[in-house]
Amino acid sequence: MHSYAALRFFLDGMLYMMALYSLLSYFQQRRAIYWQYAVYIVCIAFTFYLDDTDASVEYMPGTNYWITSLESLAFVMYISFATQLIGIRENDPRSYRILRGMLIVLAVETVLDGLIFLGRASDEVKSLSYAVFRFTLAGAALVVVARILRLRQPVVSYFITGSLLFVAGCLVALVVNYFPTFFDRNPGNPFTFSVTFMQLGVVGEVLCFTLGMSLRNQENELEKIRVQEQLIAQLRENDLKNQKLLKIRDDIARDLHDELGADLASISMMSHAAAHQMTSAPALARQSLKHIGETARKVIRVMREIVWSLHSTQDSGQQFADRLREMGLSLYENHPAKLHFDFKTNGQPVPSHLRRDLYLIYKELMHNALRHSDAKNIYVRFQSSDKNISLCIKDDGQGFDSATTYSGNGLISLKKRAESLDAQLHVESNAHSGTSTTLTCPLKA
Repeated sequence: MHSYAALRFFLDGMLYMMALYSLLSYFQQRRAIYWQYAVYIVCIAFTFYLDDTDASVEYMPGTNYWITSLESLAFVMYISFATQLIGIRENDPRSYRILRGMLIVLAVETVLDGLIFLGRASDEVKSLSYAVFRFTLAGAALVVVARILRLRQPVVSYFITGSLLFVAGCLVALVVNYFPTFFDRNPGNPFTFSVTFMQLGVVGEVLCFTLGMSLRNQENELEKIRVQEQLIAQLRENDLKNQKLLKIRDDIARDLHDELGADLASISMMSHAAAHQMTSAPALARQSLKHIGETARKVIRVMREIVWSLHSTQDSGQQFADRLREMGLSLYENHPAKLHFDFKTNGQPVPSHLRRDLYLIYKELMHNALRHSDAKNIYVRFQSSDKNISLCIKDDGQGFDSATTYSGNGLISLKKRAESLDAQLHVESNAHSGTSTTLTCPLKA
């Protein structure tokens, strides 16, 4: 067996094995990049076979229309493969536009070669057309290679090396055809054939690209792991959000039961009593109806407070402060104590889950001051910043011993609400200087 034939047999075997590997990888992973690369390798290998069967000492490249068309198909597959391997469309749009231009050049060449073939032009014209288009494509490929060098991706190094081998093999194969004295296609010397240089370039390219695909698969697996970790973190976050939502639902159910249940039951009982009193005791009936009206207004007010505390449009600090002022003025409307408000907000939103508990704490403290302090002045200070919210209610009335009272009355529920917000509740009180309660609540990012 001649040395050229032996080298070709060895190199063809490598190419077909790589094509088979790519095809099997496609059936395993269902990614278009694999079958496109397999088609590319088969087209190139079959082109080399046609080059051999069509070869002669006077052979001129580009004279065989079927060989040039097969090469063009191989280049189309090559461009598509390279675009997906490196992600050129996302990472370098300009290179992607150049590659699209190369596809247009290939389409124009195929059509022009077909017209030349049908027009039975001379071999010189065919070869000249072939050389012009091939050198144009090679130049554009070198420009793309130079540009993607800047991407700094690990897989790019394999692609660059393979592309350089491929382009170098093609350029040498084009050049040697024009030196028939040195490259006379001697079967005993494989390096007198232009196909040898092209095939060596393609084999080197295939090896580099195979390593690049292996690296890309590894990167994809690592990316899948990262995505899975992100999904797990998101699921955990969603679980925490669901727990918060369940807590809000439970709190709403408790508030509806505690604050509205008894009043609604009272309205029902009083309505039955009023119905019986209409004839026997009209005065009592009118009194019952008046009580029903007062209770109904209370229910409406409490319901509005619950809806307000949960409504997303009430998130701003200023709106929250306005609500505190409105509630305080309404509560002390018929009370001689004077209210002093000091509100400072920076527009920082107050989340609904904080707003609701903060409002209930404020409401409880204002009620306590109204019922127990007998104060002449009530001082309310509310401040919000990027990091926390501070609420302070101070009176100048009758205080209490916080050391002994703190564990025995409604302040326990206030402490629990503060703990649910990760807030600090500080109470100072004595019999001569009134009571001061300060709540500091952090705003979590």
